[in-house]
Amino acid sequence: MRLSRIIGLTAAVALMGCSDSGATSDDGDTDTDAGGINLDGTTVAEDAEDDNLDSTSSSDGDVLGQLECERIDFLFVVDNSSSMADEQAHLVAAVPGFVQAMQTALPDVKSIRVGVVDTDAYPGLGNPDPLAGACPEEADCDSCDFTLGALATKPNSALDPDLSCDFGTDKPYMDGLAAGFEAEFECAAIVGTEGNPIEQQAAALVEAVSTGLNDAGSCNDGFVRDDALLVFLMISDEEDDVADQPEPQGGSLGDPTVWFDAIVQAKGGAAGNVVALGLIGGSPRFDDCNELSQGLDGAEQTTRLESFIGNFEHTFTGSVCSEGYDAFFQDALEQVAEGCRFFIP
Repeated sequence: MRLSRIIGLTAAVALMGCSDSGATSDDGDTDTDAGGINLDGTTVAEDAEDDNLDSTSSSDGDVLGQLECERIDFLFVVDNSSSMADEQAHLVAAVPGFVQAMQTALPDVKSIRVGVVDTDAYPGLGNPDPLAGACPEEADCDSCDFTLGALATKPNSALDPDLSCDFGTDKPYMDGLAAGFEAEFECAAIVGTEGNPIEQQAAALVEAVSTGLNDAGSCNDGFVRDDALLVFLMISDEEDDVADQPEPQGGSLGDPTVWFDAIVQAKGGAAGNVVALGLIGGSPRFDDCNELSQGLDGAEQTTRLESFIGNFEHTFTGSVCSEGYDAFFQDALEQVAEGCRFFIP
């Protein structure tokens, strides 16, 4: 039985109604018979036969679609290079509704922590030399503001270190269930466009979930929890490219397999406890990126990032070139629900 059907049956017990709609698959094709979850938390009937099924139990009386996770740690890796202003605005517009939909679709989830990282080791400085690897003298390079993988707690990636997003948690992450989450996320997720054009998307993610940054008193102080489903979304219109300068390679050290292993290790070896999402670029993978892939706005084929994200069991990728991300999050919601259902406590 499809996950969407299981979720749909369970949802009747969880105060979620049904509506008619199609679901979009990972390759962009539409399955008009598929079930799913809407961003408003309602469920999509798989077919007319579902209306005649007992929505509370299976043939042996067991409740269907038991959700195993009560906590979610959601990490956004946001490219802060010069071409990302529109994409960051689309993200800010879509995410609060997505988090609210998770609350409705996953009623057993009691806690959602949300963190944001950018893709630059020295964000906000507008370094004119893309090959420069040393921290500028004017910056406090030992601070979390200038640590790759440290959660963003200030607007525009610490362009002004005196500013603060004033998270209600008094931690470097946000409470996705709090009343003030929407404003906090808008503050943190607009990471700006002054970052180094040689992005380190994968390294930022790996460092963000590392033990060193999550130890008590460290930059990400307790963000990643052993008993939480880890969901990450990487949003970038450029590749994490080994061909970039400086030598021996630009971008993040390692390769997609190394990055995958590091994330799994951070989750105690439980690869199934991770949901990997990507809003990435490039044609022919995404038709709407065709012109951007010609260099007009910086989007390019992201083969290495797609390979990395695709290594995970619960995964979905969409086009960063889309005019708005609601459709992407519609499909991503099902992946989060699947990860939650198969979560190993």
